[in-house]
Amino acid sequence: MVTRPRRGRGGDRAPHDSSDQPDERHGARHPVVVMAEWMADVFVDLGYRISEGPEVEAEWFNFDALNMDDGHFARAPDRTFFVADPSGRGFGSGLVLRAHTSPVQVREMLGSSPPIRMVSTGRVFRPDPVDATHSPVFNQLEGLAVDQDLTMADLRSTLDYFAARVFGPGTVTRLRPHWFAYTDPSAEVDVACVVCRGGGRGPAGRCRTCGGEGWIEWGGCGMVHPKVLATCGIDPGRHTAFAFGMGIERTLMLRHGLADMREIVDGGVRFTLGTAEPPVSSRAWPGLGLTRSQGVRRLVGRALARAGFVETPTFPFVGATVWDAFGLASDDPRRDALTLVNPISLGEPALRTTLLPGLLAALRRDAEHGRPRAGLFEQGTAFTSPPRACRPPCLPADRRPTDEQLRALRALVPAQPQHLAAVLDGESGWDEVVAAARAAADAVGADLTTRGARRPPWLPGRCVELLAGSTVLGHAGELCPETVSALGLPRGTSAMEMDLTTLEHLMEGEEP
Repeated sequence: MVTRPRRGRGGDRAPHDSSDQPDERHGARHPVVVMAEWMADVFVDLGYRISEGPEVEAEWFNFDALNMDDGHFARAPDRTFFVADPSGRGFGSGLVLRAHTSPVQVREMLGSSPPIRMVSTGRVFRPDPVDATHSPVFNQLEGLAVDQDLTMADLRSTLDYFAARVFGPGTVTRLRPHWFAYTDPSAEVDVACVVCRGGGRGPAGRCRTCGGEGWIEWGGCGMVHPKVLATCGIDPGRHTAFAFGMGIERTLMLRHGLADMREIVDGGVRFTLGTAEPPVSSRAWPGLGLTRSQGVRRLVGRALARAGFVETPTFPFVGATVWDAFGLASDDPRRDALTLVNPISLGEPALRTTLLPGLLAALRRDAEHGRPRAGLFEQGTAFTSPPRACRPPCLPADRRPTDEQLRALRALVPAQPQHLAAVLDGESGWDEVVAAARAAADAVGADLTTRGARRPPWLPGRCVELLAGSTVLGHAGELCPETVSALGLPRGTSAMEMDLTTLEHLMEGEEP
């Protein structure tokens, strides 16, 4: 039986906890995840609601609806990951890995009526090799306000308030004229240097952080283009809107003086917030600006950290060799993955259908570098393939599409369930990953049971199904020795993975 979530004391919010800081068992949530939640909560306190959208997105939502025509530079293969057409037509799938979270704003405007106040956080993707300041996968926060008589002055005051909350009282922003297709007028957002406080000078002379300028680029913003409003069914003669966006990793780096993004991406856990982190919000329940899914993920993340696991987001790119190492049959559905026309690595052209490949690779790297033993966990998207017969419909980009056209477009976008996975090295018993699954279920008020199962890459006799009622949510157990050897993992490595989206549906009495 699956029950509804148990609310915290007071009926509205879960009790405050410190699970975003490492505990005595070295469990912790990832600093980027914590920063994203906290930044979004700043806007929830202002009356904004948090919205989400898919990571694999239709080109129309990612480009056309945002006033980016066929010739826009962002549509070049060196700027956006394009999903290959399963029928072999190359770029003809009509799908991309979203290059920004702005499509969430389009979906929100198409489905809502003004006034609108929304904020979104999430992963975005661009074909940039990893270096100190770039990553093919990073996180953005974007905000949108739609109402009567909004102006750039309203936008500026919102950004100043946000900067002061993030970087400290008195921090202000500067807007520099720029060009974005989505907004007009547009500006880049600079924030007063957090080291020299805008003075340009430090104890040893010119400030090294801002180069003596006193300002650091933070993001982009502007008034939403009237054409975009019209495409979303909003009358630009009656309403105006402003939008803004900034990178979460960049914000974290500025706030804490980090110089190398590689410390916090693709399994990077060499930096922790510790006592320097923002205040931990106790907000974790729907109805307080969060969706059900967001509330579940926050509660589960805190539960795994309390259980001694370190949150470790990883890149979603995989190659066929990992499925061979898992011992998957040729017809196993996990092999049926979306592939990219222009992958970063030709050896990893596909998108993960399970979180385990990236998480196990992070565990192997930790072992190779002799880092202290800790279990790792991740919450993230598992990608499924679209129907083979689905073709992208042609939608207008100067007026609101019909409901039928929008339904056809949304049907093009494949399901992207949220999964939870955890891995442990061989010094621990595999019962600990089963206990982690139970801790996650208990955090959201669900009853989890187990029964013996056979499923690669787990070792027969040391593998169980994870069930909510009669529904299988996932599996847990010790990995097969052949898989451990093929992937260079510590002997006796164990793993768990479960479908959080299915669990959410069951909690609401819906069909999974």
